[in-house]
This record gives sequence, C-alpha cells and structure tokens, in this order.
Amino acid sequence: MNMLMFFPSTSLLLMNACTTLLHPSLCFTALASVKTHDHFTAFHHLLEANINQTVESVESTRQSIKGLLKLQDLYLQERNALKDCLEMLDQTLYELGQAVDDLHGFRVSYGNLKTLLSAAMTNENTCTDGFFELEEFDSENQIGLKGHLQGLLAPISELMSDCLAMIRYQEQVLNEQKRLVTKKPKKRFPMWMLPGDRNLMQREPTMKADIVVAADGSGDYETIGEALKMAPNMSRTRFLIKIKAGVYNETVEISREKANVMLVGDGMNTTIITGSKSFADGFSTFATATLTVIGDRFLARDLTITNTAGSKKFQAVAARVTSNSAFYHCNFSSYQDTLYVHSLRQFYRDCIIEGTIDFIFGNAAAVFQNCTVIVRKPIPGQKLMITAQGRTDPNQNTGISLQNCTIVAAPDFNKTERQNFTTFLGRPWRNYSRTIVMKSYLGDMINPQGWSKWDDYSTVETVEYIEYLNFGPGSDTRHRVKWGGYKNNCSEEIARQFTVGLFLHGAGHWLKTTGIPLAYGS
Repeated sequence: MNMLMFFPSTSLLLMNACTTLLHPSLCFTALASVKTHDHFTAFHHLLEANINQTVESVESTRQSIKGLLKLQDLYLQERNALKDCLEMLDQTLYELGQAVDDLHGFRVSYGNLKTLLSAAMTNENTCTDGFFELEEFDSENQIGLKGHLQGLLAPISELMSDCLAMIRYQEQVLNEQKRLVTKKPKKRFPMWMLPGDRNLMQREPTMKADIVVAADGSGDYETIGEALKMAPNMSRTRFLIKIKAGVYNETVEISREKANVMLVGDGMNTTIITGSKSFADGFSTFATATLTVIGDRFLARDLTITNTAGSKKFQAVAARVTSNSAFYHCNFSSYQDTLYVHSLRQFYRDCIIEGTIDFIFGNAAAVFQNCTVIVRKPIPGQKLMITAQGRTDPNQNTGISLQNCTIVAAPDFNKTERQNFTTFLGRPWRNYSRTIVMKSYLGDMINPQGWSKWDDYSTVETVEYIEYLNFGPGSDTRHRVKWGGYKNNCSEEIARQFTVGLFLHGAGHWLKTTGIPLAYGS
C-alpha cells in the first residue's frame, strides 16, 4: 500500500520537500514529529527540526575535536588547526541559533536563513582547509587528521545542504502557489545599518566619537585593542572609535560580542593598521589576519589594513571578515590571500585591494563597487590569481561580485616584467564557485583565457563565472575558457542579480535606506 495515502496535502508537500534532498532519510525522520495542519507553519517546524539535528551533530563533533587536542604527538600547526576548527564550530552554533530565532520571528526571511546556513556551512570547510594546507606544506609528517576530520564534519555539511535545499523548495512552492512577482527593490542600503549610519559612511562623520585612539598619546587610548575592550557588548547602537593618523602595529579582532562597532581613520594613507603573521611562520591562513571581524554590523572607513609578511611567506591575510560588514575608502594590502571575505554579507565601496595570489577569496556574498584591484609583482614562478571564490553548494547565496571596478598592475610592476607572469581574473576554489566581473576596466596583464583551473579543489562545469560589459585591453573575451560554467554574453537581467540591490538584498530585503553611497543596479 502506498504510504502517501495516509498523508493529507500538507504532508504531501513536506514529503516532496524531503525527497528533493541529497540526504532525505534524516528529513523523513524529522517529518514524523511535525504537525501538518498548516503547510507554512509545518514547513518551519520541519526546517527547525533539521537545524536542531545539525546542532546536535555540531556539538558531538566539538567534543570529538576536544578529544583530539589531548593527543600527545600533535605538533604546533596541527594543534592550532584544531583550535581553528573549534572556533569555527562555535561560530556555526551561533549562526544556527540565529536561524532558529528567525524561524520564530513574526516574518520569516528565507534570504536571511540562506545567508546564515551558507555561512555555517562555510565554517566546516574552513576547518578542513587548515589540514589541506598542512598536507600540502609537509605531507610526510601528517598523522591522518584531515581524513578523520572530513569524516566528522561530513554529516554536518550534509544536514546544512539539506536545509538549504528545503528552503529552495519552499521558495518554489511559494512562487507557484502565489505566483509571486519580484518587484524591483527601492534604492536601499544594508538593513543592519542603523538610521544614522548614512551620514557616517557617506560623508565626514558628524557623530562624536565614543573613543579616540592616537598612537602619539593625544587620545583616550594608544592602541585599537584597548579601545575595543571598552566597546559595549551586543550594543544596539553604533559605537564609533576614531583612530587618528599613525601606524598601529597590532593584531585587531572585532569579537562576536562587539556588535555595531565602527572604525574611522584619518585617511586611507595616514591611519594604518599593520601586522605580519604568515603561514610560513607557523600560522594557519585563518589566523594570519591583521584585522579579524566577527562582530555583526561592522563599519570601517578611511584607513589601511596591511600584512607586511611579504611575498615569500605564502598566505598572509590583511583582513578576515566573518560578519555583515561594510568598508568605505579602505585599503587592504598584502600578497597572497590579502582579503578573506569569509562569510555572511559584505560591501566594499571605493576601496583598494592589493595582492598576488587569490587575494580576494572566501565564501561571503561580497560586492565590490568602484574599487581598485591592484596586481602586485610576485616572486618568480608564481601565477597571479585575483579571486578564489569558495561556494560549495548550489543553494548557497554567496559569491564575489566586482562592479564598476578598475583592475590594473601595480606601478612598480612594469609591462616588461608582466610578460614573465600569467595573470587570471580568478580560479574556482570549490565546485560551485561563483564570481562576476561587470562594467569594469581590465588592464593589459589579464591572460586572454581569463580564468584558470584549480583541479585540486573543483570542476569547471558547475561553477558560475560571468563577465559583463567590461572594457580595457584585458576585456577581450574571444579567447576565454570554454567551461560549461562560464558566460561572457549574459543578459542584463542576469547581471543585475549580482548588484548591490539584489545580491545583498536576498528575499528578506537586506538593504535599507541608509549606508554607503552606491550605484544600486548594474
């Protein structure tokens, strides 16, 4: 007898949702506990049950990793990588908790849920990335932790993949049942930015600083770290830290508790935060950042963040951003892995990003508008890669979007020298890597193929790489790659999906009337 006969229409919809998943068995188990009198309420209960299963799996994995840290034969880099994993799992629990809170809200935003789940899923990949790095650097001394961790983390990623697929199915049901027509959003700015933030970002801030940092002793504190300790935890109002001109040699972290912090420098060329941690010095890529941003709704303007480790020390991050954040008139400078757009939603306006290899990388939904991307002179034998986007699941709402940008070589990287190196717009870090370059100037150093394979990490048939209405000597697409996932003649409607108004909106209208000056559409 067909089991579908025992279920009313609401249950049929939910069962169909389960059957669309890559790993449906857990979904059917959760379905048994869901009330089915109302489809929309029932779907939220089903999704919450799956998220709660994910939480249980994360907590179990945390305990296993804590056990691994007790092993006596670990060397320093392995121990540090395991600690990175614990940090990422804690972040995952936080984001899953936010997702459950959203489900209990008055109006559920599927766009925000996808953002939180995409970020949580990225955390697990970040954990294993640390062990891939160690294996590449020193394969002989590994004790098999990478494979063991992949086994521990796989169920978590599978559960979150299922949750993302369920949301996509629900959105399709809504579109079919209500025949929703997506209206063009108004010209808005990030929802998480507060009403007063427009003035703070768009013109010289008139709001009085809560704390002034000055390296010469003329402010409240001489270091940024000291000032951040005074910022209130989980603040609902903007806390502004003014950083006077000077060089601040310190590693700065905006912790999860420090929400609504804004750093305001005296100018991109005069307020400089600098560090020099690198992979070659024993740090994981994840831990090399001069500036780490985890606290939500972070803003920064008029300053430089640099990592001075140099081109010979491999990965050396200037800034790692795991937050809904916006940057205006900021310079990010390093060589390999300069700007780690790790997760959640990020906006960069009128910024400068300098580097050599994968120097804009990560799995956030990140839009770069009117930015200058500078390719620096590498060491001999290196290939230059501007982007490395890390989307792992087709339902993650993430990607890197360069809009109205200028991509050029550094002034000291002359044309004769550039002929000895190959420069690509990017390479796919994961199977569903997604990057678009639109209406941007591409300098003469861009290789005619445009993009490079990365066989260790991805296939090229499932990526989503788009070029749209670019110009300049490097913009000729006649000899571009022939990948199944590459497009150079998409419609304006497709390109518009990756502009600020739509890519950072999501279904929950992430943008609101406040923020940095921006061009809304394509």
